[in-house]
Amino acid sequence: MAENMEKEENQPMPSEISDEEGTNDGSDESDSDDTTEQDEARIRELEKEISKNPYLYSSHVELIKKLRELGDLDRLRDARHNMQKHFPLSEEIWLEWLRDEVPLASEQEERDKVETLFNLAVKDYVSVPVWLEFVQFAIGGMGGEGGVQHVRDVFERAVTAVGLHVTQGANVWEAYREFENALLAGLMPQPGAVTTKEQEEAFSAQNQRIASLFKRQLAVPLMDMEETFAEHKEWVGGTVNPGVQKVYGKALDTLKKVKPFEAALLAAEAPRLAEYQKYLEFEMSEGDPARIQCLFERALLENCLVPELWIQYTKYLDEKLKIGSMSMAAYERAMRNSPWSGTLWRNYILTLERNSQPFETIKGTMDKALAAGLTDSSDYLLVWTVYCDYLRRRIDWNKDHETELETYRLTVERAADHLFNFFGLEGDPEASLRQFWADIEARHCKNLERARELWNQVMQEGYGSQAAMWLNYYRLERTFGDVKHCRRILQRALNSVTDWLEAVTQAYLDFEREEGTLEDYEQAYSKCEAQLARVNERKAKAADKEAAIQEQKKLQRAATKAHKKGEKTNEKEAQSAAKDANSQKNSGKWSASITGARPVNDNSRKRKMNEERTDGFKAPHPRAFGVSAEDLQPPAKRTREEEDEHGRSVQHDASKDNVTAFVSNLAFQMSEDRVKEFFDKCGEVVEVRLVKNFKGMSKGYGYVEFTDANEVLLALKLDRQPIDGRPVFVSRCEDRNSGSKTHQFKYATSLEKNKLFIKNLPFTCSVEALEKIFGEHGKLKEARLVTYRSGAPKGLAYVEYETEEEASQAVLKTDGLEIGDHKIEVAISNPPQRKQPLNSLVPSLGGGKIETETRGRARTQVALVPRAVKRPGAAPSKPSATAASNPAQKSGDATTTEKMSNEDFRKMLLK
Repeated sequence: MAENMEKEENQPMPSEISDEEGTNDGSDESDSDDTTEQDEARIRELEKEISKNPYLYSSHVELIKKLRELGDLDRLRDARHNMQKHFPLSEEIWLEWLRDEVPLASEQEERDKVETLFNLAVKDYVSVPVWLEFVQFAIGGMGGEGGVQHVRDVFERAVTAVGLHVTQGANVWEAYREFENALLAGLMPQPGAVTTKEQEEAFSAQNQRIASLFKRQLAVPLMDMEETFAEHKEWVGGTVNPGVQKVYGKALDTLKKVKPFEAALLAAEAPRLAEYQKYLEFEMSEGDPARIQCLFERALLENCLVPELWIQYTKYLDEKLKIGSMSMAAYERAMRNSPWSGTLWRNYILTLERNSQPFETIKGTMDKALAAGLTDSSDYLLVWTVYCDYLRRRIDWNKDHETELETYRLTVERAADHLFNFFGLEGDPEASLRQFWADIEARHCKNLERARELWNQVMQEGYGSQAAMWLNYYRLERTFGDVKHCRRILQRALNSVTDWLEAVTQAYLDFEREEGTLEDYEQAYSKCEAQLARVNERKAKAADKEAAIQEQKKLQRAATKAHKKGEKTNEKEAQSAAKDANSQKNSGKWSASITGARPVNDNSRKRKMNEERTDGFKAPHPRAFGVSAEDLQPPAKRTREEEDEHGRSVQHDASKDNVTAFVSNLAFQMSEDRVKEFFDKCGEVVEVRLVKNFKGMSKGYGYVEFTDANEVLLALKLDRQPIDGRPVFVSRCEDRNSGSKTHQFKYATSLEKNKLFIKNLPFTCSVEALEKIFGEHGKLKEARLVTYRSGAPKGLAYVEYETEEEASQAVLKTDGLEIGDHKIEVAISNPPQRKQPLNSLVPSLGGGKIETETRGRARTQVALVPRAVKRPGAAPSKPSATAASNPAQKSGDATTTEKMSNEDFRKMLLK
């Protein structure tokens, strides 16, 4: 305060400032305002970027720097807390933050907040400077109740964390001893004063405490520990305790061993990972857990973004120390530093399960892993697999397990869909999740039909050409199924496999040897022999084609080499020709300048022609019609208030895709409350967001957000269920503009022998009536009415049975059945091929006209045949093969048309 007052007194008075100085000050102030405005604009821009993507590390750093320069303390605190929530902060950022907050903490409440910051700082990384700041802050509050003990507790935490740091640990030990020495000095009696027994006991206890600190420090190998030993010797009066001498000698020997590694670290430049690895190998061989842990922390301070080092550290904690709280804390820090490592997430989930953490904790960890941005499909598969295994282990098959089993089923289905939708077959190359799920259904649930469905899904997704997949399917059926399904699987595999057909044929023949008759075996043998012959033929053709391609490439390389050689030999001739052309061009310009002719500029002529229309009329300028330049500008973007007034569109939030369902085909008058009521049966609905037009009216689609991803799977099962008589379409929430998602038709488009297609149904027919009619002929899996988007029935339906035999029997018994006034038609479901897009039919990449055998007639072409010539029942102009082969047909037959000449037309018209 005194210094500030002196500075103010030495400042000149306003009257002493000259006009020129005043002008300069105004200019400086204006420049300062401009700079402040620029900084504020940049701050708003950075805040907007971070609100969109909070994982922009550099934006956080720049925002904190700008706010610190601006001096806005409240916004600076918010920015720092926001960054700390998403990232571990470096030693420099923490020290800057703490040094800004410590001077402002005067009240106890403010000191508690700063101490909370210190506790957060020491959790991110093990830093000696941060611990020294912490103990200094604690000493500043020792005057309060229990203040001395609190300081000692902080010091004990500090020496435990960094007291083994070979190069910097001595700083913490010495600060601890200085604090205790200061307390000892306060207990010294005044000269001539009579000490009480309590004072003597307190003095003796404090003296013993300092001696204990010396002994503990001398037992640790630290740099310059010889000076510490000399100080201790002087403090005890020259006679050192033999116990202290012994631990000191042992620590000194260890120091001599680690000095070469410390020297290597000192000589190298950060991050010094290789030097730390060699150092760790030595400490691992020594086997001191505390020293190994301290060295790991030192290495991670400089290599915090190296997941392999975190994996090495956490593995040591899991396998050697086996202290659950310590391992989980290390994993929590590892996930903040290297969240893209699937191995770390996998090990973290296993550690949580090993330490009996609740289901909600492990599920929350899994959700964080999915949102962390893993590097590739193998990492996602690794995390999904360990989580599904954990859910399987939660199931106690000897107790009531319906809830746990349903959670497992929904999660595996979600995992398989996630991997396939985002990565295709690369997501789960061996379909391991569904294979394991099928085994669970067959082995524990005795639900073989469900296991077969899962395997059929696997084959339909694109694994049907792999022999290994079919053999795994066959083994499952061989273990839990029957002979009929085993034979069917092997026959399907024989016609589908392209990579290892020999293994399938061998399995097929072995199966018929064990289970089949002689006829079955001979039939299998002939099929295998024929299929192998076809495959070998295809392989031979492919080999010949590959050889031809290689020969063609060889010829092309030879031709290219000869061409380059020819270019080199003709290079001089080309240069001379270029010189001749230049000389002729220059001579032409020279002659033009002499004759006064102007060289023709082809480019200017083309521009002039483009500016004029083909009829010689120039297009008038827009201003000729009274149109200004402002009228031609695009309309200004609406403000937020205008958008709110007319109904703002719903923004897609990709971070919530896993807990959000997309719903469409809603009635325009449908309200959010009605949609929420419909989906409440799936779980807790957080929010319903209907997309609206500029008038605030619903567009008929929107988003339904749940609390859990498994609830979305339940919502998907409500697809095409009616809301107030109108079917609602439910699908996964995804960004259609990303191009990574592919639409998949929900229902099969090929022959399904266990499903019936029914048409000519009365429009009043309900699903219950269908189930009652067709349920008499077998066990139904599903009955579905086909409707328009409005919910109105089309008179069509599909009925699916458990087996093909039941479906076949139902066709025979229900086809032609009368329901009311309608006679229904029933057949096995075999939808026609879906139409291909036009561009897929064009043979050339450039599109163009599709060539066909006969040219089609344009829609605008007028028929020129007179009405009197047209006869009812006339056949097409092109004669059929039957008519051409049967000349005995009469000309007067109504099914034929004679070819008429021009004379015949003339006579008919002149009648």
